[in-house]
Amino acid sequence: MITAFQIKQIHTLKNILGLDDDLYRDMLASFDVCSSKSLTETEAKIFISILNDKVKVLKNTKLKKYDDFIGRSPIMATPLQLRKLEATWADICNSDDKKEQKESLRKYIKKQFRVDDIRFMTKNKASRVIAILEQIRIKKYLKAL
Repeated sequence: MITAFQIKQIHTLKNILGLDDDLYRDMLASFDVCSSKSLTETEAKIFISILNDKVKVLKNTKLKKYDDFIGRSPIMATPLQLRKLEATWADICNSDDKKEQKESLRKYIKKQFRVDDIRFMTKNKASRVIAILEQIRIKKYLKAL
């Protein structure tokens, strides 16, 4: 007989996956039951394993920031470069507030490189900016020692 903990796991995984009731019932029907309470303990382990595998796939397919720029012009900065720019800036920025970091990066990029926003950078310019920011970061850490 299925345990209360297994029932809880199944329903938690169902909610994480956002399964609608029809799909959930179809999945249970493959075990010849209409309710998770009718599963045996072994069937519940198998069902939980299936749901866990689906959760892992779902987590691996989540888009990272700027991944919606994949496929744009090949001369433009890549999503990886844009994330690197922001991460490096966050390391050297004197503010912990994300909004202030974003605004100060935008001002710096506008003043130093005449680009309104990092999303409009070319690959070459992004590479140069990253290299400059890395040098600033290194100097900042050496100064702190």
